[in-house]
Amino acid sequence: MLWLEYAIIMFIIGAFAGILKEYKATTKASSFMAFLGSLLLLYQVYEVYYKGPVSGKVFGLPVHIDGLSAIFLFIVGIVSLASAIFAIGYMDHHEKRGKGWVYAVAYNTFIGSMALVVTVSSLEWFVFAWELMTLSSFVLIFWKEEKKDLDASFKYYITMHFFDTIPLFLLLGLGSVLTGSIHNLSYSAIQSALATASPLDRGLFYGLFLVVFITKAGIVPLHYWLPDAHPAAPSNVSALLSGIMIKTAVYGLLRFDWQLAGYNTTLGYIVIILGTVTLIVGTLYALRETNSKRLLAYHSVGQMGYIWLGIGIGMVLIPQGGDLAAIGALGMFAGLFHAINHAIFKGALFLEAGAVEYATDTVELNELGGLGPLMRVTAVATFFAAMAISGIPPFNGFISKWLIYVAGFQSGNYLLALGAVMAAFISAATLASFIKFYTAQFGGEMKKYSEVKEVPAVMQLGEWILAALTLIIGVFPLLAVDFLNRGVSTVNDGLKAPITSSVYKIGFGSVTFLPLVFIIALGIVVFIVSAYYRPLRGPTARPWDCGATEIDEDEYKVKAEAYYIKYEEKIGHFYRFTDWAYSFGEGIVGHIVKAYLWVAEYFVKIVDTPYMKIEKVSDLYNLEVMYLDEETFRPLVRLLRIVRDVAPGLRLGKFITLAVIVVAIVVGIIVWL
Repeated sequence: MLWLEYAIIMFIIGAFAGILKEYKATTKASSFMAFLGSLLLLYQVYEVYYKGPVSGKVFGLPVHIDGLSAIFLFIVGIVSLASAIFAIGYMDHHEKRGKGWVYAVAYNTFIGSMALVVTVSSLEWFVFAWELMTLSSFVLIFWKEEKKDLDASFKYYITMHFFDTIPLFLLLGLGSVLTGSIHNLSYSAIQSALATASPLDRGLFYGLFLVVFITKAGIVPLHYWLPDAHPAAPSNVSALLSGIMIKTAVYGLLRFDWQLAGYNTTLGYIVIILGTVTLIVGTLYALRETNSKRLLAYHSVGQMGYIWLGIGIGMVLIPQGGDLAAIGALGMFAGLFHAINHAIFKGALFLEAGAVEYATDTVELNELGGLGPLMRVTAVATFFAAMAISGIPPFNGFISKWLIYVAGFQSGNYLLALGAVMAAFISAATLASFIKFYTAQFGGEMKKYSEVKEVPAVMQLGEWILAALTLIIGVFPLLAVDFLNRGVSTVNDGLKAPITSSVYKIGFGSVTFLPLVFIIALGIVVFIVSAYYRPLRGPTARPWDCGATEIDEDEYKVKAEAYYIKYEEKIGHFYRFTDWAYSFGEGIVGHIVKAYLWVAEYFVKIVDTPYMKIEKVSDLYNLEVMYLDEETFRPLVRLLRIVRDVAPGLRLGKFITLAVIVVAIVVGIIVWL
């Protein structure tokens, strides 16, 4: 039975909640329907796990849910469920902006489209769902309509239009050539056609899809859109962007560039190099951020690097067979495991950033502090998620990162081992970053926040659904082993990672970790230390201000920007180089816009229509029509209308008439030049 269809119905009903008109009623009803839809997605995963893969049609769309689809459908379901519950209370914070109906339509469309991306079984419907996902996320990114949000949304949309939409439509054409029909683009038909395709066709298939997935995943150097887009959206949407949307690129990489196109070691090395560079750049940039949502966004870049490193290890080693194939399967298993874990702890962190924003109306770490005693539930949930992303046992992030290290070290390949070493080193930088993230918000005391209260219970529930999973999966990783191995075997002809696991341990060969034993030992140590070093209770005193009584006590704290300033100075050359690379990436957007409108300008000159000179993206704000495609082709439509009116009076044959028009256009351009 396809519960996916019922889930889509819930999302459609949620989208139509906008007819309620009143803002709070609209956002609460639409969020609740998104919750029900997400619950049905999880039930669909449950059925596939116990009954096996399922195929069918959802409103006429062909779908197939196998082991790989189930992993990513679980990611869509669990993060969307927590986000929707959280949104029931959180969206009240944005009531002054209105537009509840826009939120209702875009939010439910976004979740539904991501569910379709990972379940449809034909290329044309994959492209449809992918574009719907991009469009709805674009609307949610600029939903607040502040200038910085408009800049972020345009940067996102133009980047996706050029590096996602164009390659995907080229792939539709390539797929129709390979299969011999635009009406037969099922995954199975494409896989059969690629088996006998020429090296050029296979290379185009690999390359175009790789560009698409590098862009959507925020992999360096095409990561420049992500640190601006994630903070621009409401926090419950940021959880979806970071927790789910960028993971769809991992699904696509494995489905198209691996399962359908076939094993390719060169592709694996490319993925490893990109992953290693990305985890370094993303994490070190997060280390210097003082806006909590930008910090989390950069960590999304870094954590995607870990996932790509694990997947890349599998791509390099699996084709080699034997023991190396087993290690490669471990790497791919670890990459998929980290995709689930990252979705959980990063979704939790964005929701918790939203809770702090709800309570204090800011996400600037330099301005925050002293929230720990006032928001205890959120503080503990944040601690769990922060430890998880930092790779600290017994939380879930440790297990998947540790397996990536093991796969890299045991590969016997210097490049793979180097990637694992860098990943281990960068985990220390991640921990440093989240020490700042946590203590800047919840540590110390600040008078201006003395009246702050914990967020509503429904928001706390949303946070804790994900925060609790970081500990549950970390202590009982056995729960995920078979589920993940079904995904690995789906794209590797039955090959599974030889994980040894029980309720007490998880390991590979002689390398074993005992999470339950670890947490028991840790608990004993904490009890002994706390009993021996029992803190003294007595009178408290205010901090000494050296006689400078005019300084507000809230200013005594060390600001977030000063935590690692000396370290940042030491690696200043790295930041300068990557700042240049980031600017280069942003410059791509500007050049794309200029190229689009350069073409349009010539058509406008032909029909002698006034036109506004465009130098940068912000110039588009002053245009009556802000859609680039329409702005590009509108002058051509005008020209064709003139031709339509003039041509009948020439009394010439159709061929001659057309030839005269074409020659006239060419001559006009030459004369103008």
